[in-house]
Amino acid sequence: MAYSLTQIKEVLDGLGYNLGPNGINGNYDATLDIYTQAALREFQAQYSLPITGRLDTATEIKAGQIIKNLQYSLNLTVNAKLPVSEFYGPLTLRAMKTFQQTYGLPATGIANLTVRKKLDEEAKKRLPIAADFNASPEEALQQVV
Repeated sequence: MAYSLTQIKEVLDGLGYNLGPNGINGNYDATLDIYTQAALREFQAQYSLPITGRLDTATEIKAGQIIKNLQYSLNLTVNAKLPVSEFYGPLTLRAMKTFQQTYGLPATGIANLTVRKKLDEEAKKRLPIAADFNASPEEALQQVV
């Protein structure tokens, strides 16, 4: 997997990272500007990755894992029927809004850390084996298969 700068901006925006005063709408090009660098550093720090402010392999892998887990969990909780990929596109955004509405959260489509924790909690309820260990819903399914 190799994200373009535009694609990683969509991912960072979808996960609630700040891309500048106008968010993704004001920062939707293929430049590595100061806002994108700051968002990348924040993401890297949050997940104990090397803090480079650049789109490196470790960052791409972690971002892809998070988005795939998020999409899988949305499929479990709101039957979103999303293709599980590393991209946070319009279908994921719409499914996230549905999840947020269903669970009484502000329907922004942004999967910040609080929303992701709630999503994981609800997804784990749909996989009984996940309650037996501290795994993501996707990891739990791999244990069953």
